[in-house]
Order: sequence, then C-alpha cells, then structure tokens
Amino acid sequence: MSLQRKCPFHVTIAETEVKLVQSLRDVLQRCANRALENSGTFRVGLSGGSLVQLLTRALVSSNLNTKCWKFFFCDERYVPDNDNESTFWAYKTQMLTKLPNISDSQLIKADTTLSLDNCASDYAACIRDEFGTSCPEFDLLLLGMGPDGHTCSLFPEQPIALSESSRIVIPIRNSPKPPPERITFTLPLINNAKDVVFVVTGASKADVVKRVFADKDKNFPSAWVEPTHGDLTLIADKDAGETFLKLSCQCPHNAN
Repeated sequence: MSLQRKCPFHVTIAETEVKLVQSLRDVLQRCANRALENSGTFRVGLSGGSLVQLLTRALVSSNLNTKCWKFFFCDERYVPDNDNESTFWAYKTQMLTKLPNISDSQLIKADTTLSLDNCASDYAACIRDEFGTSCPEFDLLLLGMGPDGHTCSLFPEQPIALSESSRIVIPIRNSPKPPPERITFTLPLINNAKDVVFVVTGASKADVVKRVFADKDKNFPSAWVEPTHGDLTLIADKDAGETFLKLSCQCPHNAN
C-alpha cells in the first residue's frame, strides 16, 4: 500500500523477514548503482546487531558485484579486533565467510590498539582521507535502533555527544550498554549522507519507532537523524512497525 501525503522519509513495513531482506537488497542495489555510476566506488557505513545477519542474507541472495564496495563502521566497541563484542569481527566472521568475493581490505576498521581518543581521531582521519574532503558524504548508512532510541553509539544519556558539531567521530566512555568504551559517528557525519536507512526489527522497538518517526520525539537520539540533503528511510518488520501502522495516513509507505 502506498500513501501519497508528503513526508520527509520513506517507510517500508515488511510482513515477513524474507520481504525485509528483499527491501534491504533493493536499497543496496539502488544506492550502489548510483554511487558506481558517479564515482566508481560505493561507500557504505554499517551497524552491528541483527543487521549483520540481515545484510549478509541480502547480499547472499543478490547478484550484486561488490568488488568496488568499501564498508565502514558507524560505531565500534573499543575492544580487540577478534573480540566477540567487535562489530568488525562480527562482519568478518559472519558476512565474509559467506561472501568470499568481499576481501578483508574492503572493511575499513578503526584501530583499537590506539588510545580511545586517538582511535576516534585516527578513524575520522581515515574517513576524510578516503573521501578526500573534510565533509565526507557516505553513499549509504545502515543504522539500527535500540528500544531506548539510541543509534550508533549515541545514547539518550549523552547530550554532549548529540551536540557535537565539528568532529565526525568521537570517543564514548560511558555507554549505558556494555562495553562502556566505544567510538561513534556523530550527527554531522550521519546527516551528511546521501541515504540513511534504519533497519529495525522486533516488538520491543514498536513504541520507539512510533515516537521517533511519527512523533519526532527529540528525547531519542534516532530522532535527530535528519539528512540535510539526502534521503531517510525506515525498513521495519511487522512487529517493530505495528504501532506505526496503527496511525492514520501520515507518511507514504509500503506494506509488503
């Protein structure tokens, strides 16, 4: 079902996990085709959690040529590369093992052997060098959302991190979720992307999805994600999108 009322974001509520994976695959294909046509490289920022498996399934089920793709991490736990808490390690062990055409060198990771502050500043410099500009513009950022409305490692309890206006990657020392030390993309970098897509699953997220996307409740960091010149999309499963679907026709969306 498509609704025609104007809205600043796009919504897809997937009736099944298969359809959610298909929607994610369609986004990847659209964004990759545009990026490869314009610059010859597709640069995408990844988040952890359930997105690791969903992205892996989307790529395995596609025939996309990922040779010119580069993967970055929207946040990372300050742990060794081979730690089970590491988002890099999750993608290396879960995605790369099923997609041998993607090499380790395509995963652009943070150096967690440095001090926490230097780890953040070094990753910011790495990103700027890759894009050749002080204001990097990712082709696609894939974000998750917690029941508390956090995204990346930007949490409601961290107003200072949310107000960061100059740095594109910052250290986090007091994450309410373990481990407490992390690095994270900041809002200036997130909101400069060409496409930002939230992928949200599970009934525990239903209320926060409604409060972020329908109410724009700024108590939740996810509600501060508002691309300045790009597109914002929500892909949710039926459980996460249930409360949103009960609302009257506020935004164009697809139910599939």
